[in-house]
Amino acid sequence: MTAKRGRWSYIAFAALVAISLVPLLAVGLPPLSDLYGHMGRYVIQTDLANRPELARYYAFEWKVIGNLGVDLLVEVLHSRLGLEGAVKTSVIATQLLAATGILAISRQVHGRITPFAILALPLIYGFPFNFGFLNFSLAMALALVTFAAWLRLRQSAGRWSPHLLLAVAGPAIWLCHTYGWAFLGLMCGSAALADAIERKDRLPMLVLRVLEECWPLLFPLIPMLAWRADTVGSKTGEWSLLLKAFWLASPLRTGSIILDGLSLQIMIIFGYWALRSKWARFDRRMAFAAIFCALAFLILPSRVFGSYFADMRLAPYMYALVLLSISPERFPVTTTRWITVITLAFFVARSAITTVTYVEREKEMEQTLATLNSIPVGAHLATFAVQSCDGGWAPPLLWHVGSMALVRRNAIVNDQWEFSGMNPLKINNLAAGYFARDPSQMAQPDHCRKPYYPQLTEVLRHVPRDAFSYVWVVGELPAQMPEFADLRPVPHRGAGMLYKVTPPSLSNSTTAAR
Repeated sequence: MTAKRGRWSYIAFAALVAISLVPLLAVGLPPLSDLYGHMGRYVIQTDLANRPELARYYAFEWKVIGNLGVDLLVEVLHSRLGLEGAVKTSVIATQLLAATGILAISRQVHGRITPFAILALPLIYGFPFNFGFLNFSLAMALALVTFAAWLRLRQSAGRWSPHLLLAVAGPAIWLCHTYGWAFLGLMCGSAALADAIERKDRLPMLVLRVLEECWPLLFPLIPMLAWRADTVGSKTGEWSLLLKAFWLASPLRTGSIILDGLSLQIMIIFGYWALRSKWARFDRRMAFAAIFCALAFLILPSRVFGSYFADMRLAPYMYALVLLSISPERFPVTTTRWITVITLAFFVARSAITTVTYVEREKEMEQTLATLNSIPVGAHLATFAVQSCDGGWAPPLLWHVGSMALVRRNAIVNDQWEFSGMNPLKINNLAAGYFARDPSQMAQPDHCRKPYYPQLTEVLRHVPRDAFSYVWVVGELPAQMPEFADLRPVPHRGAGMLYKVTPPSLSNSTTAAR
Protein backbone atom coordinates (compact mmCIF):
# COMPACT_ATOMS: atom_id res chain seq x y z
CA MET A 1 0.00 0.00 0.00
CA THR A 2 2.83 2.36 0.90
CA ALA A 3 4.67 1.58 -2.34
CA LYS A 4 1.52 2.21 -4.36
CA ARG A 5 0.92 5.51 -2.60
CA GLY A 6 4.53 6.50 -3.23
CA ARG A 7 4.21 5.68 -6.93
CA TRP A 8 1.09 7.83 -7.24
CA SER A 9 2.87 10.62 -5.41
CA TYR A 10 5.66 10.63 -8.00
CA ILE A 11 3.12 10.54 -10.83
CA ALA A 12 1.30 13.52 -9.34
CA PHE A 13 4.63 15.34 -8.94
CA ALA A 14 5.53 14.74 -12.60
CA ALA A 15 2.05 15.73 -13.81
CA LEU A 16 2.12 19.03 -11.93
CA VAL A 17 5.56 19.87 -13.30
CA ALA A 18 4.41 18.95 -16.84
CA ILE A 19 1.32 21.18 -16.61
CA SER A 20 3.52 24.04 -15.42
CA LEU A 21 5.50 23.83 -18.68
CA VAL A 22 2.48 23.99 -21.02
CA PRO A 23 2.62 27.78 -21.56
CA LEU A 24 6.19 27.50 -22.87
CA LEU A 25 5.55 24.38 -24.97
CA ALA A 26 2.64 26.11 -26.72
CA VAL A 27 4.84 28.83 -28.27
CA GLY A 28 8.07 29.06 -30.20
CA LEU A 29 10.25 31.72 -28.67
CA PRO A 30 8.73 32.63 -25.27
CA PRO A 31 7.21 36.16 -25.51
CA LEU A 32 9.03 37.63 -22.50
CA SER A 33 9.80 41.35 -22.49
CA ASP A 34 13.60 41.41 -22.12
CA LEU A 35 14.22 38.07 -23.81
CA TYR A 36 14.58 39.68 -27.25
CA GLY A 37 17.31 41.97 -25.95
CA HIS A 38 19.08 39.01 -24.38
CA MET A 39 18.86 37.25 -27.75
CA GLY A 40 20.89 40.04 -29.31
CA ARG A 41 23.57 39.73 -26.65
CA TYR A 42 23.71 35.97 -27.12
CA VAL A 43 24.41 36.47 -30.84
CA ILE A 44 27.36 38.71 -30.00
CA GLN A 45 28.50 36.18 -27.41
CA THR A 46 28.32 33.09 -29.62
CA ASP A 47 28.63 34.15 -33.27
CA LEU A 48 30.45 37.48 -33.53
CA ALA A 49 33.30 35.95 -35.52
CA ASN A 50 30.86 34.97 -38.29
CA ARG A 51 29.09 38.33 -38.41
CA PRO A 52 31.58 40.93 -39.70
CA GLU A 53 28.86 43.60 -39.83
CA LEU A 54 28.69 43.51 -36.03
CA ALA A 55 32.36 43.07 -35.12
CA ARG A 56 33.20 46.76 -35.45
CA TYR A 57 30.48 47.87 -33.05
CA TYR A 58 30.21 45.12 -30.44
CA ALA A 59 32.51 43.03 -28.27
CA PHE A 60 31.93 40.37 -25.65
CA GLU A 61 34.43 39.80 -22.87
CA TRP A 62 33.73 37.03 -20.38
CA LYS A 63 34.02 38.09 -16.75
CA VAL A 64 33.28 36.34 -13.47
CA ILE A 65 30.13 38.21 -12.42
CA GLY A 66 26.95 37.25 -10.61
CA ASN A 67 24.72 37.51 -13.67
CA LEU A 68 25.63 34.79 -16.17
CA GLY A 69 23.06 32.02 -15.77
CA VAL A 70 21.38 31.64 -19.15
CA ASP A 71 24.44 33.13 -20.91
CA LEU A 72 26.37 30.04 -19.80
CA LEU A 73 23.58 27.64 -20.80
CA VAL A 74 23.36 29.23 -24.25
CA GLU A 75 27.14 28.96 -24.61
CA VAL A 76 26.88 25.21 -24.01
CA LEU A 77 23.71 24.51 -26.02
CA HIS A 78 23.79 26.82 -29.06
CA SER A 79 26.09 24.64 -31.18
CA ARG A 80 23.66 21.71 -30.84
CA LEU A 81 20.26 23.46 -30.77
CA GLY A 82 20.87 26.75 -32.57
CA LEU A 83 20.48 30.07 -30.80
CA GLU A 84 16.70 30.20 -30.52
CA GLY A 85 16.54 26.51 -29.57
CA ALA A 86 19.16 27.03 -26.86
CA VAL A 87 17.27 29.99 -25.43
CA LYS A 88 13.92 28.19 -25.38
CA THR A 89 15.49 25.10 -23.78
CA SER A 90 17.07 27.28 -21.10
CA VAL A 91 13.75 28.98 -20.34
CA ILE A 92 11.92 25.64 -20.12
CA ALA A 93 14.65 24.27 -17.84
CA THR A 94 14.22 27.31 -15.60
CA GLN A 95 10.51 26.71 -15.12
CA LEU A 96 10.97 22.97 -14.74
CA LEU A 97 13.43 23.62 -11.89
CA ALA A 98 11.17 26.26 -10.32
CA ALA A 99 8.13 23.96 -10.25
CA THR A 100 10.27 21.07 -9.03
CA GLY A 101 11.72 23.24 -6.28
CA ILE A 102 8.33 24.34 -4.93
CA LEU A 103 6.94 20.79 -4.89
CA ALA A 104 10.14 19.30 -3.46
CA ILE A 105 10.19 21.83 -0.62
CA SER A 106 6.57 20.97 0.15
CA ARG A 107 7.34 17.25 0.28
CA GLN A 108 10.43 17.79 2.39
CA VAL A 109 8.78 20.16 4.87
CA HIS A 110 5.30 18.63 5.10
CA GLY A 111 5.89 15.08 3.88
CA ARG A 112 3.55 15.57 0.93
CA ILE A 113 2.55 17.96 -1.85
CA THR A 114 0.15 20.25 -0.05
CA PRO A 115 -2.73 22.03 -1.79
CA PHE A 116 -1.03 25.29 -0.83
CA ALA A 117 2.10 24.25 -2.73
CA ILE A 118 -0.12 23.66 -5.78
CA LEU A 119 -1.60 27.11 -5.18
CA ALA A 120 1.94 28.54 -5.27
CA LEU A 121 2.91 26.99 -8.63
CA PRO A 122 1.44 29.78 -10.84
CA LEU A 123 3.81 32.23 -9.12
CA ILE A 124 6.70 30.88 -11.18
CA TYR A 125 5.04 32.77 -14.06
CA GLY A 126 5.13 35.97 -12.05
CA PHE A 127 5.97 39.44 -13.28
CA PRO A 128 9.78 39.00 -12.95
CA PHE A 129 9.68 35.97 -15.27
CA ASN A 130 7.27 37.60 -17.72
CA PHE A 131 9.54 40.62 -17.81
CA GLY A 132 12.29 38.33 -19.06
CA PHE A 133 14.68 38.39 -16.09
CA LEU A 134 16.18 35.13 -17.28
CA ASN A 135 19.33 34.87 -15.19
CA PHE A 136 17.44 35.94 -12.07
CA SER A 137 14.66 33.40 -12.67
CA LEU A 138 17.14 30.57 -13.26
CA ALA A 139 19.07 31.41 -10.09
CA MET A 140 15.89 31.56 -7.99
CA ALA A 141 14.73 28.21 -9.39
CA LEU A 142 18.09 26.64 -8.56
CA ALA A 143 17.89 28.11 -5.07
CA LEU A 144 14.51 26.44 -4.48
CA VAL A 145 15.77 23.04 -5.65
CA THR A 146 18.99 23.36 -3.65
CA PHE A 147 17.09 24.32 -0.50
CA ALA A 148 14.89 21.24 -0.78
CA ALA A 149 17.98 19.04 -1.24
CA TRP A 150 19.72 20.74 1.69
CA LEU A 151 16.75 20.08 3.99
CA ARG A 152 16.80 16.43 3.00
CA LEU A 153 20.54 16.07 3.58
CA ARG A 154 20.25 17.64 7.02
CA GLN A 155 17.81 14.92 7.99
CA SER A 156 19.27 11.86 6.31
CA ALA A 157 22.96 12.40 5.58
CA GLY A 158 26.09 13.05 7.62
CA ARG A 159 27.14 16.37 9.05
CA TRP A 160 29.29 17.41 6.12
CA SER A 161 26.97 16.55 3.24
CA PRO A 162 24.76 19.67 3.62
CA HIS A 163 27.90 21.83 3.85
CA LEU A 164 29.34 20.25 0.72
CA LEU A 165 26.10 20.92 -1.15
CA LEU A 166 26.13 24.61 -0.17
CA ALA A 167 29.82 24.91 -0.97
CA VAL A 168 29.20 23.68 -4.52
CA ALA A 169 25.73 25.08 -5.20
CA GLY A 170 26.28 28.49 -3.59
CA PRO A 171 28.97 29.75 -6.02
CA ALA A 172 27.17 28.15 -8.99
CA ILE A 173 23.90 29.91 -8.13
CA TRP A 174 25.75 33.17 -7.45
CA LEU A 175 27.31 32.90 -10.91
CA CYS A 176 23.78 32.60 -12.36
CA HIS A 177 22.52 35.65 -10.46
CA THR A 178 23.37 37.18 -7.09
CA TYR A 179 19.73 37.22 -6.03
CA GLY A 180 19.44 33.44 -6.18
CA TRP A 181 22.46 33.02 -3.90
CA ALA A 182 21.06 35.58 -1.44
CA PHE A 183 17.64 33.88 -1.57
CA LEU A 184 19.20 30.50 -0.82
CA GLY A 185 21.04 32.04 2.12
CA LEU A 186 17.81 33.58 3.37
CA MET A 187 16.00 30.22 3.28
CA CYS A 188 18.83 28.19 4.80
CA GLY A 189 19.48 30.81 7.47
CA SER A 190 15.77 30.88 8.35
CA ALA A 191 15.68 27.10 8.70
CA ALA A 192 18.78 27.07 10.90
CA LEU A 193 17.37 29.89 13.02
CA ALA A 194 14.02 28.10 13.42
CA ASP A 195 15.74 24.91 14.55
CA ALA A 196 17.92 26.82 17.03
CA ILE A 197 14.86 28.56 18.49
CA GLU A 198 13.09 25.22 18.80
CA ARG A 199 16.08 23.98 20.82
CA LYS A 200 15.70 27.14 22.93
CA ASP A 201 19.25 28.29 22.28
CA ARG A 202 20.21 31.69 23.65
CA LEU A 203 20.98 34.64 21.37
CA PRO A 204 24.77 34.18 20.99
CA MET A 205 24.21 30.49 20.32
CA LEU A 206 21.49 31.32 17.78
CA VAL A 207 23.98 33.30 15.71
CA LEU A 208 26.61 30.59 16.01
CA ARG A 209 24.12 27.90 14.98
CA VAL A 210 23.14 29.80 11.84
CA LEU A 211 26.79 30.40 10.93
CA GLU A 212 27.63 26.77 11.60
CA GLU A 213 24.87 25.62 9.24
CA CYS A 214 25.38 28.17 6.47
CA TRP A 215 29.04 29.21 6.43
CA PRO A 216 29.81 27.53 3.06
CA LEU A 217 27.49 30.09 1.43
CA LEU A 218 30.05 32.77 2.26
CA PHE A 219 32.45 31.57 -0.47
CA PRO A 220 30.95 33.78 -3.25
CA LEU A 221 31.75 36.90 -1.18
CA ILE A 222 35.29 36.86 -2.58
CA PRO A 223 34.40 37.14 -6.30
CA MET A 224 31.44 39.37 -5.40
CA LEU A 225 33.65 41.97 -3.72
CA ALA A 226 35.93 42.01 -6.76
CA TRP A 227 32.91 42.25 -9.08
CA ARG A 228 31.26 45.09 -7.18
CA ALA A 229 34.52 47.04 -7.22
CA ASP A 230 34.02 47.12 -10.99
CA THR A 231 30.53 48.64 -10.66
CA VAL A 232 31.53 51.89 -8.99
CA GLY A 233 29.09 54.59 -10.05
CA SER A 234 26.21 52.18 -10.70
CA LYS A 235 23.10 53.76 -9.27
CA THR A 236 21.31 52.45 -6.18
CA GLY A 237 18.14 54.04 -4.81
CA GLU A 238 14.59 55.06 -5.76
CA TRP A 239 12.77 53.57 -2.76
CA SER A 240 9.01 54.03 -3.22
CA LEU A 241 6.25 52.83 -0.90
CA LEU A 242 3.67 53.40 -3.65
CA LEU A 243 5.58 51.18 -6.05
CA LYS A 244 5.98 48.50 -3.41
CA ALA A 245 2.22 48.47 -2.90
CA PHE A 246 1.80 48.10 -6.66
CA TRP A 247 4.29 45.21 -6.80
CA LEU A 248 2.41 43.46 -4.00
CA ALA A 249 -0.77 43.75 -6.06
CA SER A 250 0.79 42.46 -9.28
CA PRO A 251 2.97 39.37 -8.68
CA LEU A 252 0.99 37.46 -11.36
CA ARG A 253 1.07 40.27 -13.93
CA THR A 254 0.78 38.46 -17.25
CA GLY A 255 -1.86 39.92 -19.58
CA SER A 256 -5.27 40.75 -18.14
CA ILE A 257 -5.59 42.96 -15.07
CA ILE A 258 -8.97 41.38 -14.29
CA LEU A 259 -7.81 37.75 -14.51
CA ASP A 260 -4.44 38.41 -12.87
CA GLY A 261 -6.04 40.44 -10.08
CA LEU A 262 -8.75 37.84 -9.49
CA SER A 263 -6.14 35.07 -9.38
CA LEU A 264 -4.19 36.93 -6.72
CA GLN A 265 -7.35 37.48 -4.70
CA ILE A 266 -8.06 33.74 -4.77
CA MET A 267 -4.56 33.04 -3.49
CA ILE A 268 -4.88 35.61 -0.72
CA ILE A 269 -8.34 34.37 0.32
CA PHE A 270 -7.15 30.76 0.58
CA GLY A 271 -3.99 31.77 2.40
CA TYR A 272 -5.87 34.02 4.82
CA TRP A 273 -8.49 31.35 5.47
CA ALA A 274 -5.79 28.80 6.23
CA LEU A 275 -3.92 31.20 8.49
CA ARG A 276 -7.08 32.02 10.46
CA SER A 277 -8.60 28.54 10.60
CA LYS A 278 -8.75 26.55 13.83
CA TRP A 279 -6.66 23.83 12.14
CA ALA A 280 -3.85 26.23 11.25
CA ARG A 281 -0.33 24.91 11.64
CA PHE A 282 2.80 26.32 10.10
CA ASP A 283 6.31 25.21 9.44
CA ARG A 284 8.48 27.64 11.38
CA ARG A 285 11.36 27.36 8.90
CA MET A 286 9.24 28.47 5.94
CA ALA A 287 7.42 31.09 8.04
CA PHE A 288 10.73 32.69 9.03
CA ALA A 289 11.87 32.60 5.41
CA ALA A 290 8.64 34.36 4.35
CA ILE A 291 9.10 37.02 7.04
CA PHE A 292 12.72 37.73 6.11
CA CYS A 293 11.81 37.80 2.42
CA ALA A 294 9.08 40.35 3.20
CA LEU A 295 11.57 42.47 5.16
CA ALA A 296 14.03 42.35 2.26
CA PHE A 297 11.25 43.37 -0.13
CA LEU A 298 10.36 46.29 2.14
CA ILE A 299 13.93 47.50 2.64
CA LEU A 300 15.30 47.15 -0.89
CA PRO A 301 15.08 50.17 -3.19
CA SER A 302 13.81 49.84 -6.74
CA ARG A 303 17.32 49.97 -8.16
CA VAL A 304 20.46 48.24 -6.88
CA PHE A 305 23.86 48.66 -8.57
CA GLY A 306 22.13 49.86 -11.73
CA SER A 307 19.75 46.87 -11.83
CA TYR A 308 16.09 47.88 -12.09
CA PHE A 309 13.09 46.41 -10.22
CA ALA A 310 15.25 45.03 -7.42
CA ASP A 311 12.40 44.89 -4.92
CA MET A 312 9.67 43.81 -7.37
CA ARG A 313 11.52 40.59 -8.16
CA LEU A 314 11.00 39.24 -4.65
CA ALA A 315 7.20 39.63 -4.52
CA PRO A 316 6.14 36.29 -6.14
CA TYR A 317 8.65 34.34 -4.05
CA MET A 318 7.45 36.00 -0.86
CA TYR A 319 3.91 34.82 -1.60
CA ALA A 320 5.21 31.35 -2.43
CA LEU A 321 7.09 31.07 0.87
CA VAL A 322 3.96 32.03 2.80
CA LEU A 323 1.94 29.33 1.03
CA LEU A 324 4.69 26.76 1.55
CA SER A 325 4.67 27.44 5.27
CA ILE A 326 1.03 26.31 5.67
CA SER A 327 0.53 22.71 6.78
CA PRO A 328 -2.76 20.85 6.20
CA GLU A 329 -1.78 18.20 8.74
CA ARG A 330 -4.62 19.04 11.17
CA PHE A 331 -7.22 19.71 8.51
CA PRO A 332 -10.08 17.19 8.29
CA VAL A 333 -9.56 14.72 5.45
CA THR A 334 -12.69 15.89 3.63
CA THR A 335 -11.63 19.54 3.88
CA THR A 336 -8.16 18.74 2.58
CA ARG A 337 -9.61 16.88 -0.41
CA TRP A 338 -11.88 19.77 -1.34
CA ILE A 339 -9.05 22.29 -1.00
CA THR A 340 -6.86 20.08 -3.18
CA VAL A 341 -9.53 19.86 -5.88
CA ILE A 342 -10.06 23.63 -5.84
CA THR A 343 -6.35 24.46 -5.92
CA LEU A 344 -5.78 21.96 -8.73
CA ALA A 345 -8.58 23.60 -10.73
CA PHE A 346 -7.04 27.01 -10.03
CA PHE A 347 -3.60 25.84 -11.13
CA VAL A 348 -4.93 24.35 -14.37
CA ALA A 349 -7.03 27.46 -15.08
CA ARG A 350 -4.07 29.72 -14.39
CA SER A 351 -1.85 27.63 -16.69
CA ALA A 352 -4.50 27.92 -19.42
CA ILE A 353 -4.70 31.70 -18.97
CA THR A 354 -0.93 32.01 -19.23
CA THR A 355 -0.86 29.74 -22.29
CA VAL A 356 -3.52 31.76 -24.14
CA THR A 357 -1.76 35.00 -23.25
CA TYR A 358 1.59 33.70 -24.51
CA VAL A 359 0.07 32.51 -27.78
CA GLU A 360 -1.55 35.90 -28.36
CA ARG A 361 1.67 37.75 -27.53
CA GLU A 362 3.63 35.48 -29.84
CA LYS A 363 1.26 36.31 -32.71
CA GLU A 364 1.69 40.02 -32.02
CA MET A 365 5.45 39.65 -32.01
CA GLU A 366 5.49 37.64 -35.24
CA GLN A 367 3.37 40.29 -36.94
CA THR A 368 5.83 42.94 -35.81
CA LEU A 369 8.90 40.94 -36.82
CA ALA A 370 7.62 40.67 -40.40
CA THR A 371 9.12 44.13 -40.86
CA LEU A 372 12.61 42.63 -40.61
CA ASN A 373 12.27 41.35 -44.18
CA SER A 374 12.38 44.98 -45.36
CA ILE A 375 15.54 45.85 -43.41
CA PRO A 376 18.83 45.20 -45.27
CA VAL A 377 21.47 42.97 -43.71
CA GLY A 378 23.97 45.06 -41.78
CA ALA A 379 21.71 48.11 -41.54
CA HIS A 380 22.18 50.65 -38.77
CA LEU A 381 18.75 50.58 -37.17
CA ALA A 382 17.26 52.91 -34.57
CA THR A 383 14.12 51.34 -33.11
CA PHE A 384 11.68 53.31 -30.96
CA ALA A 385 9.03 51.51 -28.90
CA VAL A 386 6.26 53.97 -28.10
CA GLN A 387 4.64 53.23 -24.75
CA SER A 388 1.03 54.03 -23.97
CA CYS A 389 0.71 57.00 -21.65
CA ASP A 390 -1.04 54.97 -18.95
CA GLY A 391 1.64 52.27 -19.06
CA GLY A 392 -0.81 49.38 -19.42
CA TRP A 393 -0.99 46.23 -17.33
CA ALA A 394 0.56 43.60 -19.59
CA PRO A 395 4.37 43.39 -19.47
CA PRO A 396 5.87 45.42 -22.34
CA LEU A 397 6.42 43.22 -25.36
CA LEU A 398 8.23 45.49 -27.83
CA TRP A 399 10.84 47.23 -25.71
CA HIS A 400 13.66 45.15 -27.23
CA VAL A 401 12.16 44.08 -30.55
CA GLY A 402 14.97 45.98 -32.28
CA SER A 403 17.48 43.40 -31.08
CA MET A 404 15.77 40.78 -33.22
CA ALA A 405 17.11 42.76 -36.19
CA LEU A 406 20.56 42.14 -34.73
CA VAL A 407 19.75 38.42 -34.42
CA ARG A 408 18.23 37.91 -37.87
CA ARG A 409 19.64 40.75 -40.01
CA ASN A 410 23.02 41.54 -38.39
CA ALA A 411 21.78 45.08 -37.78
CA ILE A 412 23.52 47.53 -35.47
CA VAL A 413 20.80 48.48 -32.99
CA ASN A 414 20.13 50.93 -30.18
CA ASP A 415 18.49 48.79 -27.48
CA GLN A 416 21.32 46.66 -26.09
CA TRP A 417 22.31 46.99 -22.43
CA GLU A 418 25.80 48.13 -21.50
CA PHE A 419 26.37 48.47 -17.76
CA SER A 420 29.79 48.42 -16.16
CA GLY A 421 30.10 45.10 -14.37
CA MET A 422 26.52 44.05 -15.12
CA ASN A 423 27.15 42.11 -18.33
CA PRO A 424 30.16 41.33 -20.54
CA LEU A 425 28.83 43.26 -23.57
CA LYS A 426 30.74 46.27 -24.91
CA ILE A 427 29.29 48.73 -27.43
CA ASN A 428 31.51 50.84 -29.67
CA ASN A 429 29.27 53.25 -31.58
CA LEU A 430 30.46 56.76 -30.81
CA ALA A 431 28.55 58.33 -33.70
CA ALA A 432 25.25 57.25 -32.15
CA GLY A 433 25.98 58.90 -28.79
CA TYR A 434 22.99 58.49 -26.44
CA PHE A 435 21.25 56.43 -29.15
CA ALA A 436 23.86 53.66 -29.06
CA ARG A 437 22.27 51.67 -26.22
CA ASP A 438 19.30 51.05 -23.91
CA PRO A 439 17.14 52.98 -22.95
CA SER A 440 17.35 55.14 -26.08
CA GLN A 441 14.68 52.95 -27.72
CA MET A 442 12.03 54.09 -25.23
CA ALA A 443 9.60 56.81 -26.31
CA GLN A 444 6.17 58.07 -25.35
CA PRO A 445 3.38 59.74 -27.34
CA ASP A 446 3.69 63.48 -27.87
CA HIS A 447 0.65 64.19 -25.70
CA CYS A 448 2.18 62.33 -22.75
CA ARG A 449 4.11 64.40 -20.22
CA LYS A 450 5.54 61.70 -17.98
CA PRO A 451 9.19 62.21 -16.99
CA TYR A 452 10.42 58.69 -17.78
CA TYR A 453 10.95 58.77 -21.54
CA PRO A 454 11.21 61.44 -24.25
CA GLN A 455 8.37 62.10 -26.67
CA LEU A 456 8.30 60.47 -30.10
CA THR A 457 8.73 63.66 -32.13
CA GLU A 458 11.67 64.64 -29.94
CA VAL A 459 13.55 61.37 -30.43
CA LEU A 460 12.88 61.34 -34.19
CA ARG A 461 14.21 64.87 -34.41
CA HIS A 462 17.38 64.16 -32.48
CA VAL A 463 18.32 60.67 -33.69
CA PRO A 464 21.72 61.19 -35.44
CA ARG A 465 21.23 60.73 -39.18
CA ASP A 466 24.90 59.93 -39.74
CA ALA A 467 24.76 57.00 -37.30
CA PHE A 468 21.64 55.22 -38.61
CA SER A 469 20.38 54.15 -42.02
CA TYR A 470 16.89 53.04 -40.91
CA VAL A 471 14.41 54.06 -38.22
CA TRP A 472 11.70 51.71 -36.99
CA VAL A 473 8.81 52.95 -34.83
CA VAL A 474 6.60 50.35 -33.09
CA GLY A 475 4.03 50.32 -30.34
CA GLU A 476 1.31 52.91 -29.81
CA LEU A 477 1.68 55.04 -32.94
CA PRO A 478 -0.21 58.33 -33.26
CA ALA A 479 -2.92 58.75 -35.89
CA GLN A 480 -0.64 61.23 -37.67
CA MET A 481 3.05 60.41 -37.55
CA PRO A 482 5.49 63.35 -37.37
CA GLU A 483 7.12 64.00 -40.75
CA PHE A 484 10.77 64.73 -41.45
CA ALA A 485 12.24 65.37 -44.87
CA ASP A 486 15.16 63.00 -44.31
CA LEU A 487 13.02 60.09 -43.08
CA ARG A 488 11.40 58.36 -46.06
CA PRO A 489 8.69 55.75 -45.31
CA VAL A 490 9.53 52.25 -46.52
CA PRO A 491 6.72 49.84 -47.52
CA HIS A 492 6.72 46.70 -45.38
CA ARG A 493 4.34 43.98 -44.20
CA GLY A 494 4.93 44.16 -40.46
CA ALA A 495 3.58 46.40 -37.74
CA GLY A 496 4.82 49.92 -37.08
CA MET A 497 6.48 52.47 -39.36
CA LEU A 498 9.81 51.89 -41.09
CA TYR A 499 11.85 54.79 -42.46
CA LYS A 500 14.99 54.98 -44.53
CA VAL A 501 17.31 57.78 -43.53
CA THR A 502 18.11 59.79 -46.65
CA PRO A 503 20.84 62.45 -46.97
CA PRO A 504 19.49 66.03 -46.98
CA SER A 505 20.55 66.57 -50.61
CA LEU A 506 18.66 63.47 -51.76
CA SER A 507 15.60 64.44 -49.70
CA ASN A 508 15.56 67.89 -51.27
CA SER A 509 15.89 66.57 -54.81
CA THR A 510 13.08 64.05 -54.22
CA THR A 511 10.81 66.80 -52.88
CA ALA A 512 11.58 69.04 -55.90
CA ALA A 513 10.81 66.23 -58.34
CA ARG A 514 7.39 65.79 -56.74
